[in-house]
Amino acid sequence: MPSRSAILLLTGLSLVFTSAAFAQSAPMTVELQSGVSARIVDLKRVPGQDIVQLDYEVINNSNAAVNIAEIGIGRAAYGLNEITLYDFPNKVSFKIGVASECLCTQPPEAPLNPGETFKAWAWFAPPATSPGPFAVRFGSTVPIMDVAVK
Repeated sequence: MPSRSAILLLTGLSLVFTSAAFAQSAPMTVELQSGVSARIVDLKRVPGQDIVQLDYEVINNSNAAVNIAEIGIGRAAYGLNEITLYDFPNKVSFKIGVASECLCTQPPEAPLNPGETFKAWAWFAPPATSPGPFAVRFGSTVPIMDVAVK
């Protein structure tokens, strides 16, 4: 019969491996409103630049057309700019970069119909001291945690 310390060690290891497996399979999707979600496709550093690019999709699985500029992740004429990266260990957040305009995808003028997906991107400028992973928050949703930077 194993000792109490061996049982505790095995239990602890199984929790670590279970947590690691869960973190790797955690969904990279968040619901923006009923039937409409945002899914992270990729978060990567742009080679040779101090820029991180977020590629994502807005998916309409509802029964109605949706105006993307009105679902809390952007504004018409300003782009889909209401997305934030959080670096919790360094206690800092990053908004989408702005030049003369938002460094992000502009929302489509036509509504997103049921069953359609809209592909989008946004640029952020976290310094090398913020290597990730990041939490990504679309509008006022709960952040998607532990998004690794490639």
